[in-house]
Amino acid sequence: MKVLVLYTLPPPGMGERAAEFDISEAAYGVADVLGVAPVGVLGALEEVLAVLDAHRPDVVFNLLEAPLGRPDLDGSLAALLEWRGTPFTGNGSATLALCRRKDHTHAVLSAAGVPVPRSGLDAGFPCFVKPAGEDGSAGIDKASICHDAPARDGAVARIAAAGLGAAVIEAWLPGRELNVALWGAGPARGTQAAVGEITFGPGVEVLTWASKWAPESAEYQCSPSVYPAEIAADLRAAAIATARAAARAVGARGYLRVDLRLDAHGQPRVIDVNPNPDVTPGAGLSRGVASAGWSWEQFVHAQVAGARATQELEW
Repeated sequence: MKVLVLYTLPPPGMGERAAEFDISEAAYGVADVLGVAPVGVLGALEEVLAVLDAHRPDVVFNLLEAPLGRPDLDGSLAALLEWRGTPFTGNGSATLALCRRKDHTHAVLSAAGVPVPRSGLDAGFPCFVKPAGEDGSAGIDKASICHDAPARDGAVARIAAAGLGAAVIEAWLPGRELNVALWGAGPARGTQAAVGEITFGPGVEVLTWASKWAPESAEYQCSPSVYPAEIAADLRAAAIATARAAARAVGARGYLRVDLRLDAHGQPRVIDVNPNPDVTPGAGLSRGVASAGWSWEQFVHAQVAGARATQELEW
């Protein structure tokens, strides 16, 4: 079976945000497991078609994100693979496109009965303001937690001024932050789960852009993730059940990460669904997989086998 590990390259001119678009370490980590050389593309349609025609893969390990530096196109290249009938790992184009928009995802989850924070002007105070169409904590800093209307309106205006588009306003959830990794392929069919926790240090309450991309910052150093989370069995079960409900609602398959925060009553609510989490060895997903007793090699091969067997995994 011929597997092509296909990933996007960061476009020139990204400045300090280039690290957000650099998937090379993840691509080489996956390719090493499979014994192949990864192929990087900027993401232009003609370029991707030429690579597919040249390699004629049986399966694509899909690490195509934000082609040409445009997060709004996250689902487009997956749709191209679907159109060509080429099996690929991870989530389908509809799920990728849906989860790119946090406001749309929130509406879908709410309609499906998945617990989410109150949103919009009904969110009340304190509230949390974030870009609707970005990931990687772009546009999020300590001022994203707002305690009154002027602070909220200022946060919305800053997101617009930064060119990050529309904003989402949600009720601020004061409890612990949990990450649930879900995966499955072939016979596993999404049954695997691991729960981690972001352990915030003094003065840090939320994962900001600096928390993820600025290792020298106090925010980065005070927000490590821990797998497995040290939580009670009933909370772990509730977190996994909530994450699985979210995965079903967005039509997920293959693997994803669901981010939760606990509300004032200690109940988990979904704050984000990430359909293409970082698969760099040593990153959160790989540590979650290891905490569940899987090797990284086992995970990678399971994804390839699942993509080859079926494109419609059930959660």
